[in-house]
Amino acid sequence: MDVESYARSFPTPPEGYSGLYIIRRNSIVGSALKKSLYVDGHYIGETATGTYFYRLVKPGVHKLQTESEFSENDVAHDFKEGENSFYQQYLKMGLFVGGAALEKITQAETRSLMDDCTRAKDQDDKKKDLKNADYSEGMGSIPAPITKKDAEKIYGQTSSSSKP
Repeated sequence: MDVESYARSFPTPPEGYSGLYIIRRNSIVGSALKKSLYVDGHYIGETATGTYFYRLVKPGVHKLQTESEFSENDVAHDFKEGENSFYQQYLKMGLFVGGAALEKITQAETRSLMDDCTRAKDQDDKKKDLKNADYSEGMGSIPAPITKKDAEKIYGQTSSSSKP
């Protein structure tokens, strides 16, 4: 199974994790703008129009943040083990440049938006973390496994397992 097919299958996250999808629809509006994304202040990458991130987080409350015009816009979410959560990054009008915000959406909405999107490259970079990044144990996120085979190797699961 290739990278796109695996992520688009919305696999059950590995034991001890929750899945996180952040998608930015394919749109002409703001297509020249790239906006940074953070989980608990940890930089995960920039979105462009028609991209999505698929990440893993430990269960519990995490802060999702996106770059906006003057400061980051953020939303807190309580992640549950073994469940995927879905957010859309959308652009909004700004004084000088467009801002961005995040809204929770459903798996069905995500699936529909993914038709015109590709998986973004994970760009984790501590040098780009926010000043208030939370380095407590279990905070931040990690790139999700790329394929079922990778998940089995990383998490020691067998192909007969019901997990990824």
